[in-house]
Amino acid sequence: GSVLAHDEQIRCDASIMSCSFDRAASGNLDASSNKSEHDNTTSGNERIQSCHQIIQKRRYPKTPLPRAGSIAAVSNIQNPISLAKAVMERTPHVMLIGRGAEDFARQLPKEAGVQFQPDEYFWTERRWQQLVRVRESEAEEQKKKRKQQVMKVQLDHSSTSSQQDGSSDILCDKKFGTVGCIALFRPDSNDNTYQLASATSTGGMTNQRYQRVGDSPIIGSGTYANHLCAISCTGHGEWFIRCVAAHDIAKRLEYKHGYDETSCATDNALLRKALEEVVFGTLMSESDDGEQGGAGGAIILDKDGNFAADMNCPGMYHGWIYEDGEIETSIFWDE
Repeated sequence: GSVLAHDEQIRCDASIMSCSFDRAASGNLDASSNKSEHDNTTSGNERIQSCHQIIQKRRYPKTPLPRAGSIAAVSNIQNPISLAKAVMERTPHVMLIGRGAEDFARQLPKEAGVQFQPDEYFWTERRWQQLVRVRESEAEEQKKKRKQQVMKVQLDHSSTSSQQDGSSDILCDKKFGTVGCIALFRPDSNDNTYQLASATSTGGMTNQRYQRVGDSPIIGSGTYANHLCAISCTGHGEWFIRCVAAHDIAKRLEYKHGYDETSCATDNALLRKALEEVVFGTLMSESDDGEQGGAGGAIILDKDGNFAADMNCPGMYHGWIYEDGEIETSIFWDE
């Protein structure tokens, strides 16, 4: 999605994260390394050093490092996730923003799939009216609070505005416009090798100012993937950033609920537990100044192909597709 910011410019953010894992290769590497260290130990000092290395490897098992790419505060990009993917695959960086990201996009080859479009491509009467209504509401509120700056914003694709008075007292709407996707790829020839990926794109908030950036392009907040699961989030971005929501879900799944590379889950019970603890716990907590938690939700997919979704708002449009092509969709939390 893309929205009109306070300066009437188009804004969009996106991120992507991917992690490949070979269970057999990872196990063989650790075993061969330990054996080699044991065979080459001859002196007392070397033996102590070798034992220390073995302990370190057992305490901190080797896991694959995910790849990631992100772009924020860009304009006129037709497919923001394609640009985020180009950052991941074609640069040594993780995040590019604003004009720098756009300059990078202009020098990409055609096969990268990144295209610029004129303002007219993104402009709709509905978007313009959203900005007009929020500005009018902002002006009315400002008259009542002359000494305090009032900033009103509207969540992407929402139908009601929300308010920011100095801090960020935002009333979250029932519907968010973030587009997220999570996927699991497992070659038919090898059950030990698989790849998990997550991607998220958003337009943010109508009437947002000062190059505001939400959670969607922030790795670990709105998007996260490792060798165990992939997660994409939507909702009130400031809260998802403060809570590092996507990363929190993934690590609760691993550390608290014991889901690791040796696990073989047959249902989504553990996924739902990790989701609920963050979506209904951390995200709904109250800050020190009394600010209420942010509304939103998340989708998650694990390495065994189990899927779960949860939200603390009335609804979240989401769906999933099985290996045989069957598609299911859902909207409300109690479905």
